[in-house]
Amino acid sequence: MKRIIIRFQSRVIPSLLIFFVISVKTIAQNINTDISACSDILKILNIMREGGTFNEVSLMLDSVLQTKPFQVMFKHYNRSWRPNHLPLIVFKNMILSLKFDNTYNKGDNTRADQMLQFWRKYYDDLPLFQKNLDQLRKSNLEQSINDGVAYAQSWLPSEWKIPDFSFYIIPNGGSPAFSIESNQGYDFFQLPRDSLGNIMLNELISTISHESHHLGIRTIYPEKLSRSDSIAYEFLSLFLAEGTAVKCVNNYPGGCVPAIDKSKNSDIFKDAIKIEWQKYTLKESELFLLFTTTFEKAYSGKLSRKELQDEMQNFWLNGYISPVYFIGSELFGAIFIGGGKENLFKAMVDLRQVPLLYNDAIKNQPRLIGNCFVFPDSIVQHSLRIGNKQ
Repeated sequence: MKRIIIRFQSRVIPSLLIFFVISVKTIAQNINTDISACSDILKILNIMREGGTFNEVSLMLDSVLQTKPFQVMFKHYNRSWRPNHLPLIVFKNMILSLKFDNTYNKGDNTRADQMLQFWRKYYDDLPLFQKNLDQLRKSNLEQSINDGVAYAQSWLPSEWKIPDFSFYIIPNGGSPAFSIESNQGYDFFQLPRDSLGNIMLNELISTISHESHHLGIRTIYPEKLSRSDSIAYEFLSLFLAEGTAVKCVNNYPGGCVPAIDKSKNSDIFKDAIKIEWQKYTLKESELFLLFTTTFEKAYSGKLSRKELQDEMQNFWLNGYISPVYFIGSELFGAIFIGGGKENLFKAMVDLRQVPLLYNDAIKNQPRLIGNCFVFPDSIVQHSLRIGNKQ
């Protein structure tokens, strides 16, 4: 039996500190689940509604936004390839603007603009906020996490184990879910709900599997890579985590590559995602040609790390569902369909094998994936030579 420690705590009112310890079977060693950010924010929003002054609310936000859940959240939004994407002061001012005019104006920050609609909805309906928080406190959240972790582990090579992690539910209104370092974060505002606004934890399991799968990914660079080889391998690594998660864990369909389990629906394949997926499908060959162009530039030393990061930010990782998801799902989905888990895991462990195993998969299953883009032999050979240039 493993221990999952669930903390429901308020750092605004220290007396509201409750600890529950529950023992369950779990794949991970320990999972620390913390929804304290929800109670912290609800307390502040109630004070705002009841007439709290600007200084009073501002000081409370200063305190709460320094807590661990929000530290993790800001790490997610301000990653190395998008620094200052969401500064703390911008996020704070966006919350203050719910009551205090001119603290934030639409257009100040793209991410905060996205978030504001969710904050306004719940600020205008604090009883719903309280109802959902009470549901989380009474829920069997640990079982949903356990189920999600177990399924995610089944789609990882045996030597890759999902580590201990902290599981945070944080009101933010941005990414519905994310993983970073040894943390998972879930947006309280975007948890799946039924028509009456009740949280549906069973609908969250597929997302937990997706994020847990990310934490189990172990990208290991080959030894003694040259600068150009390192950048080329880094580019290949972009497509691993999201591609395998959406295709294998969430059973997404593709363009040329069908869903791997036709007996069940694709998890979390909602209308907004479906629209983007259809757009990518129509230009799949174009996307693969861009993939080959960028890879060849990196391999030949014509792409700097700064240029790759700019391309990541502006294209490959840009958008709610970015091209990385789609191309990654096609690459690793084809490899699974044409070579099973053995080849899938081989490609995940050594990304240099991806173009070769992808092309081989198309040859092995021409009826199912014969219309897929085929990599030129030069791409296959160059990928295999990373770290072994003569």
